[in-house]
Amino acid sequence: MMVISINTDFARLLVRLADSELVLAQRLCEMCSRGPFLEEDIALSNSALDLLGRAEELYKLLAETEGKELTADDYAYRRNEREFFCFKLVEQPNTDFAWVIARQYLHDVYVKSVFTRLLQSENSKLAGLSEKVLKEIRYSLERSKDWMLRLGIGTEESNHRLQFAIDRLFRFVPELFAFDAVDLKYIPDTEGMILEWKTEVSETLRTAGIQEPELKSTHLRDSREGFHTEYLGHLLSEMQFLPRAYPDATW
Repeated sequence: MMVISINTDFARLLVRLADSELVLAQRLCEMCSRGPFLEEDIALSNSALDLLGRAEELYKLLAETEGKELTADDYAYRRNEREFFCFKLVEQPNTDFAWVIARQYLHDVYVKSVFTRLLQSENSKLAGLSEKVLKEIRYSLERSKDWMLRLGIGTEESNHRLQFAIDRLFRFVPELFAFDAVDLKYIPDTEGMILEWKTEVSETLRTAGIQEPELKSTHLRDSREGFHTEYLGHLLSEMQFLPRAYPDATW
């Protein structure tokens, strides 16, 4: 197993963004053939592809930044759990469709704010990539928000399931905003970003008839330092099996 080090603050920013998109993509890939109906099944798979493409582009920029002979596949398949820096929110396993939608919505609101601010990046390639991916993110947010409203005001059962998902996923939200020196160095107006997120989410939950949980610190160790829930290791063992079993294979 090669040792893949992340050596600069800018590289740390890139790998955090890429890891969260990759891991959420894997979660959505697990939903293939499990959507509530055919059209939505295809939509989930398309969303997974968008996330995978976004992660790949970020990993490519990371490799270029680090100046090493590494590929996007090296970053995705040749790092262990403690070497990943995705948010705990995205690594949570699929429970039911309401859970998948709630997780996606909370993620979409966050990354929309992040990449909107990265349009101002001094790195022209990251700024250009941000402009490109924001088109996908806006569409994904529109779709996940629409489902939040449909589930929230749909039936008593759908409302109950969505409330259950929000109640449990909200414990991972404070980590999104536990900004460290790397975030503050490259993401402008983090205070405004928090306000944007809270305003958007609160309005959607209110309209959907969902009670907004209180944001409480859970004292979980931060994923920015490589600490995760028990679910990430299992996800990586499945995702990385073939490249690790056949390291010299070409496709």
